[in-house]
Amino acid sequence: MAYLLIFIALTNYLVDAYEIFSASAVAAASCSRSLFAVVLPFATKPMYERLGIAWACSLLGFISLILGIIPFFFLKYGDQIRARSKFCKELARRKIETDRATEKRFAEEDAQELEAAKQA
Repeated sequence: MAYLLIFIALTNYLVDAYEIFSASAVAAASCSRSLFAVVLPFATKPMYERLGIAWACSLLGFISLILGIIPFFFLKYGDQIRARSKFCKELARRKIETDRATEKRFAEEDAQELEAAKQA
């Protein structure tokens, strides 16, 4: 359950933070997750041998429980994290410029349509 919460929250955060580059950000997160999935099995045998079955399973559960806090962290501090990011600031600036250009284009098209309607 914690894994699902973390994964969905992280994906949503990356899409919100990196907008037009969100596919690359999500791909990097998925690649990191996959690398962790490859490395973790190498640690399981020594972990279960040293800690025993009960404590090794408990350790994984405690890690999941702690990581389950991440989505709530994103909810509370996500805006502040994005505000400090130079890359996110640049994306926000580009988005404002694009929105202004789009509004200007639509206004020009509306003006042309009104002029055509007056002439007709």
